[in-house]
Amino acid sequence: MSVFDFASHGLSKNKYNKHAWVLGQPEIGERVWIGAFCLIDALYAPLKIGRGTDISSGVKITTHTTVKRAISERRFSEIEKAPVEIGEFCFIGSNAVILMGAKIGHHSVVAAGAVVPQFTNISPYSIVAGIPVKVVGSSKKFLKRIEKESISVVIPAFNEVATLEKVAISAKFVLQKMKMDYEIVLVNDGSTDGTDKIINKLTKNNKRIRAVHHKQNRGFTGAMRTCFNSAKKRLIFLAPADGQFNFTELPDFLEAVRGYDGAFGYRIKLNETIMRKIFSWGFHFLSRILFDIKFREISTVSIWRRQLVQSIKIESEDKSANFLPEMTYKCLKLKARFAEVPIHWHKRRGGSSKGELVRPMVIPRTLVQMAKLWWKVKITYDINSAFWSSCLNLLSAV
Repeated sequence: MSVFDFASHGLSKNKYNKHAWVLGQPEIGERVWIGAFCLIDALYAPLKIGRGTDISSGVKITTHTTVKRAISERRFSEIEKAPVEIGEFCFIGSNAVILMGAKIGHHSVVAAGAVVPQFTNISPYSIVAGIPVKVVGSSKKFLKRIEKESISVVIPAFNEVATLEKVAISAKFVLQKMKMDYEIVLVNDGSTDGTDKIINKLTKNNKRIRAVHHKQNRGFTGAMRTCFNSAKKRLIFLAPADGQFNFTELPDFLEAVRGYDGAFGYRIKLNETIMRKIFSWGFHFLSRILFDIKFREISTVSIWRRQLVQSIKIESEDKSANFLPEMTYKCLKLKARFAEVPIHWHKRRGGSSKGELVRPMVIPRTLVQMAKLWWKVKITYDINSAFWSSCLNLLSAV
């Protein structure tokens, strides 16, 4: 958009806030919030705003000045300009002003009404205030009572004696290198091939590995329900027991979930049989049209904030495969935000698929549960909304 377009049409359209001016082509990261009556000016020089930054109402960020041109009576004819950079996960208070050439480090706080002069360089984790700004503290003080990230890797397993031990050891190896608090929860879903013995051996040798045993097979939703209910850490990473996911890609999810409520993995290349490709396409197609779930995939691996999923009750039948569509839909209704992460998907390390061909009743049960959920959250809700709206209209007419 040019200066002339803005002058001709008034307030320019943008995807952040219809009551804000976003001019030029600023580089704005994901999950940036921009309040009303802000001026984000990238018409003359690059402007970069890092992901997860909140910009409060009335903030002015400019990449140019005409001071010399004005006071020199145009003897100085140029418009001075310089790029502005605001790091990720910053907070900019109401009515703050950030002038050209400024660089604000990540996780910094600019107080309400503060003015950041031209070419000011603010270190990461700074709190600045005043006119002109001065460093008055460190934003790390806000983090003192907030727990650090920790992760529960949850792995449901049904007759995975050929693969589970290698998968658990691989997960442990990567988690140890990441140097964060973790646990691995292995859920034995009524296995009959000795998977329970493998799990017990793993838990005996490592206190960070926990076991949960189902006496009888509960199915996809039943196993995932136990996985989520058993997790104790702040993040829950759901992974398969068949070795198709390489845990060396787990750090990508921890990076992606920063500033988000969760993240879904989607396969770069689908190394599956024709039948499983068809089932996967149908599953995601129905999730999309029934529940408006628009992610590429939700059924490979995923990471969730436990605080979010704790508040959600899953009503789908245990033997169905409707856990993830229901959980995702209900999270989205709570305004949760999810990232997507490309992953490599490998062939099974051993054993056989426990899906549609082995347990054929999974498909009809899942379809029934999807239909029930759709009827409850879409049709019944719309009918009730229409009924109460009609009642209110009648009351207002009396």
